[in-house]
Amino acid sequence: MTHRQVQAALSRRLLRRVNYEDPKRCQLHAYILDHLDRWEAPKARGGWERRASITRSRLIDEVYLKGLPRSLLKKPVNAVWGKTIRVHPSYRIRKVRYEGYPGMWIPALLYEPTKLRGKAPVVLNPNGHHAGGKTMDYKQARCINLAKRGMIALNTEFIGMCELSADRDHQRIGHLDLCGVAGVSVFYLAMKRGLDLLLSHPKADRDRVAMTGLSGGGWQTAVLSAIDERITTIIPVAGHSPVWQRVNCTGDIGDLEQNPVDLCTVADYDQLTALFAPRPTLMIYNLRDDCCFRSRRTYRSVYRPVKPVYEALGVSDQFAFYENREPGTHNYEADSRQQLYRFLNEQFELDTPDEELPFADELLSERDLEVGLPDGNATMLSLASSTARKIRRSPVRTDRAIRLKRKEISDVIRLRRAKRVRAETVRSGGGVKQVRLHQDKNWTIPITEFAGGGGRSLVLADGGRKASVNRVRTQLGSVVAADVFGTGESWTPHHYQMTLSVTGERPLGVLVGQVLDVARWAGRSEKLHLDATGPVVSFAALCAAALEPDRFKSLFVDGLNDSLRRLIDHPANYNDCVSLFCFGLLKIVDVPDLIDMLDSVPMEWRNRGPVYSKAG
Repeated sequence: MTHRQVQAALSRRLLRRVNYEDPKRCQLHAYILDHLDRWEAPKARGGWERRASITRSRLIDEVYLKGLPRSLLKKPVNAVWGKTIRVHPSYRIRKVRYEGYPGMWIPALLYEPTKLRGKAPVVLNPNGHHAGGKTMDYKQARCINLAKRGMIALNTEFIGMCELSADRDHQRIGHLDLCGVAGVSVFYLAMKRGLDLLLSHPKADRDRVAMTGLSGGGWQTAVLSAIDERITTIIPVAGHSPVWQRVNCTGDIGDLEQNPVDLCTVADYDQLTALFAPRPTLMIYNLRDDCCFRSRRTYRSVYRPVKPVYEALGVSDQFAFYENREPGTHNYEADSRQQLYRFLNEQFELDTPDEELPFADELLSERDLEVGLPDGNATMLSLASSTARKIRRSPVRTDRAIRLKRKEISDVIRLRRAKRVRAETVRSGGGVKQVRLHQDKNWTIPITEFAGGGGRSLVLADGGRKASVNRVRTQLGSVVAADVFGTGESWTPHHYQMTLSVTGERPLGVLVGQVLDVARWAGRSEKLHLDATGPVVSFAALCAAALEPDRFKSLFVDGLNDSLRRLIDHPANYNDCVSLFCFGLLKIVDVPDLIDMLDSVPMEWRNRGPVYSKAG
């Protein structure tokens, strides 16, 4: 066949066009929803405290501190105090940096009333995805007002913002995940240590502790408040909603810190919100939010499902929902701030004006509020690199070690194999067959099969079938080209693949499972030549061949990294290769180990020459 004929065959669409927000039109969306349960509030109070305690403990061990020792939580906060700024007679601003995660220092500003006679209420103020971070005008205005009202306010920097802008790409959480340490733990410990620092103030009233923030600050407020009962009053602003609702609205999905690996195997955000109970909570969302979490969605997905918990505990008046309409966009401006002041007046028994106190003349520049960081302050990438360097694996040499390693790999990637594979021929003629291969009821894999004599080959590419023209034409015999998970017509946006890990599944497990199932179907009773182009499918093909070498006659890879560590050393973009950032994979196996497990399967590595396993 000519190049043009092969290209035309490989470019034929076999699946209908996808609407990713519609589970009826997107298989991955439907698969995710099938693995998520909507939380239902208990109908009675009995046992709630015990269930809540168990859930908090699991969230720490299985999500937010996964791969790390709990002893980290007990370490005293390490802080270095800097200069004091006096802008107004009623308060002062003290610069401070504290060690959040070991090696990573977080800049912060303590707004402290100048006349503190007794114990004072304290408010932790994280911020969200705004480049100005702790220096944003709306955040300064809030902290100034809290201090003028007699409260001690700590204004913490968010990782990736302002002075911590080296970590602007939050998806680098995945680089630590790859090493078997929860990347989200860096974010969790940063906010937890901020609370530790605030409560270490000699005038802090531990019975009056609030937390509030917008967007990513709202997310931090929701997560820390759900887990840490030292927070007595909770005011998240436009920061969270359940994952089952987010997948129906792409704009709500968010980054990796909001979608940590395995979260929903423990609790979705509706249940996290229920863990606020019975503490006073004001949920603020925006009518026309131009970022995420619009009030019409969150009222139904967060507030209404959790309200019965407060009712069952006899404190229904302590759970409130406020819809901001002016300006109604993604904001924490005057209207929402005034709701905060009124709520704190009520909860902390304060007598301060509901209206905002003057602050405009007291706003300072980013330069004025710069705290400063130590040389070599850790970043997500440097933490991942140092963690990777500490990983030690035993050589995979004996048959027994190989068997055990295959089991470990299958477990860590959560390998998913179909119970039943069914082929549906869409079109046939001229030596070309177009096939939809159905894996159970979950996935449909587009396949183009070229007839020929001799051996059989399975051709894969990160770019899908239409990117495989040249490799298909080099094969002798019959050829099967497939759009496996994440490639070609089976491509899906990174945030949907990311969300799959939230449910406890792994994109890599789905991908490798599809490679093996297509190989089982395509090989019939003979071994296949496996041909893969691109860093993602090359690794998946190597993984598949290492797990089931008896299925393959040879392996060709083009674009394979010589080690998973290259994803960290020359930082790969998480969004470009989600499957490779499989939690804990590097702790279990690396490319050289997989090559050692190929048995007698010869491997050719483009630009590296032939590579043979030990038996070759």
